[in-house]
Amino acid sequence: MSILPRQLFQPIRGTVPRYAAGIALFIAGSAVRFAADHLLPPGFPFLTFFPAVILATFLAGRGPGIVCGVLSGLAAWYFFVPPLYSFGVNSGVATAMLFYAFVVAVDIMLIDGLVHRQRQLEDNEIRLTLAAERERLLFKELQHRVANNLATVAAMLRLQRRQIAADPHTALDAIDRANARIELMGEIHRQLYDPVSLNLPLSQQIRRAAEHARVVGSADHVQVDIDVADARLEVGRLMTLVLLITELLGNSFKHAFDGHSAPAVRVTIERAGEGRLRLIVADNGVGLPEATQPPQPRRGLGTAIIQGFVTQLGGKMQVENLGGVTTVVEFAEA
Repeated sequence: MSILPRQLFQPIRGTVPRYAAGIALFIAGSAVRFAADHLLPPGFPFLTFFPAVILATFLAGRGPGIVCGVLSGLAAWYFFVPPLYSFGVNSGVATAMLFYAFVVAVDIMLIDGLVHRQRQLEDNEIRLTLAAERERLLFKELQHRVANNLATVAAMLRLQRRQIAADPHTALDAIDRANARIELMGEIHRQLYDPVSLNLPLSQQIRRAAEHARVVGSADHVQVDIDVADARLEVGRLMTLVLLITELLGNSFKHAFDGHSAPAVRVTIERAGEGRLRLIVADNGVGLPEATQPPQPRRGLGTAIIQGFVTQLGGKMQVENLGGVTTVVEFAEA
């Protein structure tokens, strides 16, 4: 927390005004010393110059303080240190001038150090304030995202329940798939909200999420290629995009590669005009049944979840059935 307000420290800015202030304070100190000469007993040649040097350093900085100190020392030596009106040197003069130089140097260093310390405190306070505000916003966003994710999980479980009600024999498989999706959502959530990962490039975020999806989907045999344009998404939209990609990958892992010898999926994010992005997830699998015209996404819970994520992004989706399934989603970057 600041000890003194910034305006009390070195309010004089600019090289010429600062050094002009140092010289002006030297002149003021000299004038006061001459005016008070008849009032002071012998032995006080530097009395009015010390405050001038302190004020010059405090108000204008170290350089003007040094200039004021040097000029004040020369004036005191010439006018007020015997023998007067000369720069004669003897042991007494040398001692007096060394004493003056030592005191002035200590004053300048102490004041300059105090000013720098004050500036460091102010900079630290600004950084702490910004960090606290960022943490507050991040916590607020985290709460909002957790609530949204829980709502997504609840909606997913409702859809899963309907599927089980329609075909009770699929209950175990449905529970396993729901567990896998929730586990993957948790991994993605931890990844995106890890402070270390906040500044990672989008391509690296997508690559890490795809690796999570491969592990959860037991798809280590599937090659996943990532080609992502440089883009910045706020963390909420990034979360939705990553979950959409992992769901599309999960669909390909589950349905596309029935005995395929070289299974592969390519994830591409490219620019589609000013402020818009295009996501393309293409596999080289068996594709959709030929009877599905025009091509539609594979039906089921995964399709409903994918369409929900596309809606959250405010995007449009189309599916192509050419040498595998290609899903294209175009959406706004911000």
